[in-house]
Amino acid sequence: MSEASDRQKLIKERLKEEEDFARIQTGIIRQMVFDELKNTKDFSDEDIEIDREFIILLDGKEDKASVDFIIKIDDKRLASIKCSLASIESRERHILAFSRVVDEYIIPFSVVTDGIHARVMDTASGKLLSETLQGIPSKTELEILDWALMKCPEERLEKEKRILLAFQTISCPIDY
Repeated sequence: MSEASDRQKLIKERLKEEEDFARIQTGIIRQMVFDELKNTKDFSDEDIEIDREFIILLDGKEDKASVDFIIKIDDKRLASIKCSLASIESRERHILAFSRVVDEYIIPFSVVTDGIHARVMDTASGKLLSETLQGIPSKTELEILDWALMKCPEERLEKEKRILLAFQTISCPIDY
């Protein structure tokens, strides 16, 4: 074997190790968030959709988009949650686009979290509501609100889909 191919093999091995480590860390974050939703926010298993996949139609093509958790009450999706290892601010636009286009209506709350910090946003406006996990609405808080669910404006729909699919592409694992 040549020195160049040995080097390339070592680089691939190192990238795979880093990806495996990141996957483990993300799994820990997901478990922490799931426990928070169940134990502190009082959601039941039936209230939480995990890794729910949606079909996104754009330019006559179908793509898939998913998120870590979706909170639903009475079959209404009211919050979507994306877990991220670091730099949660960089994932805000992703979760907002996701929450604006995956359902028939805008999912009212969008959350990105690293398991310790969270960015809880009003999806329609993009306004930051909280920067803590405690700011994620509880089941009781979601149940008492009167939800006037609205659709994403038609003139924004295609743009939001393009933003979502761009982030989905960035999130793809490396193929070894």
